[in-house]
Amino acid sequence: MPNTLKHPDYIGSGKLDTLIQKRVNITSFATDADSLACLQLGFIDRPFAGSTPAVTPHAATYAVDGGDKTLIIAVKNKGVAGGNNSDVSFTITFAAAKAAWSAGAASAYSLKDVIDLLNEDDAGGTSGKLLACIKAQIGIGGRYDMVMNGADAFLDESAAYIMDVGVNQAMTSGLKRDMAVHTEDSDFILYWRLGLPEVKDRRSFKLLDLWGAIGTTTGCSVYVVRDDDEDYVVPGGTWATDFANHELIFEVTAASLAAGAGAANALNHNPSEAASVRGPLLVIVKGDTDAAQTVVLNAVLQAAL
Repeated sequence: MPNTLKHPDYIGSGKLDTLIQKRVNITSFATDADSLACLQLGFIDRPFAGSTPAVTPHAATYAVDGGDKTLIIAVKNKGVAGGNNSDVSFTITFAAAKAAWSAGAASAYSLKDVIDLLNEDDAGGTSGKLLACIKAQIGIGGRYDMVMNGADAFLDESAAYIMDVGVNQAMTSGLKRDMAVHTEDSDFILYWRLGLPEVKDRRSFKLLDLWGAIGTTTGCSVYVVRDDDEDYVVPGGTWATDFANHELIFEVTAASLAAGAGAANALNHNPSEAASVRGPLLVIVKGDTDAAQTVVLNAVLQAAL
């Protein structure tokens, strides 16, 4: 068979029990460039139910206005003769409650609200069905029950194109927290997902190791929790309430965080003995310091067969 080597089983290592290492390096919670994206977006250029040749989508952009607390999707489209029509825009405002789409506008209270709204197929109004071209999932720096409507909680992002979704095409990452502003429980926060919400990451994992260095350890802790939209609870807006809605996998004070691989840290480093947990997993670093804080973390995982 001439295409044997192109079989999906040959993508990557081809070995299902391979150890996977991931790393994050944050200069400081006050460094905007270090902020991890909360959202991943994809554009699908295809006809959809009720579409018309007079409005043919061919591209889309996203933008974030932190001050106005809005996420704007603009779908670029052409007419029958191939000329450019005006963009069809969809605006999500970060507000105190979720509100359904009406004439291309909606409101979201949590990050899950944003994702759910973007994955709907009709935003109402003229050409509202162009929303079917947009697909969204959580990003590497996101938490499903993260409250969205804090003042200036997200960084401004100028309009950027959303990549077409293909078999091997990465989604476009955006919607970044202003980590020096977006606090919880009066503390500064880093969210780092070890597994994005794909089917493979909802299966069982073994977290074999977590180590690194945190610049200011006073009042700082590291947590690993399970964070999946299937277990989502509408946030109450307080740290204790919302954190308690997650399954806690691992917890350590920053002062006790292992500095190197294989050190004693309450995790079983032996793959044949380590217990399995169900993903996706989210690492949370929570502490008192912002500008002076540095975070370097390394994680080792293995799929549980």
